[in-house]
Amino acid sequence: MVAIAEHSIVVAGTDGVITRWNDGAVALFGHRAEEAVGRSLDLIVPEHLRQAHWTGFRRAMDHPQVRDLAADLPVLCADGEIRHYAGRLLVLSDALGVAIGAMAVYAPEGSTGVRPFG
Repeated sequence: MVAIAEHSIVVAGTDGVITRWNDGAVALFGHRAEEAVGRSLDLIVPEHLRQAHWTGFRRAMDHPQVRDLAADLPVLCADGEIRHYAGRLLVLSDALGVAIGAMAVYAPEGSTGVRPFG
């Protein structure tokens, strides 16, 4: 469990509102959980990528599939800096295959070698 606590875990509902924000997310991104939970994912999505993010997010919520994306993802941190972290994006679905949200897990160090957003 220690290794998991070091990773940032962010969970959002189908509306893109953050529902879970662990201590790893606090450490990596600089926002306290009280500041993040209840806010839109725009909190950590760089402004220049928001349109693409929401297009992909809505598509994933409308047509969830069992898949995940591992890549070095840009994150807008509390200090205004954009940093890249190795991350996995997953669609969460119920037993009937209906999307119930999304989860991102970011590693504090390392790289996947894939940078889809430059």
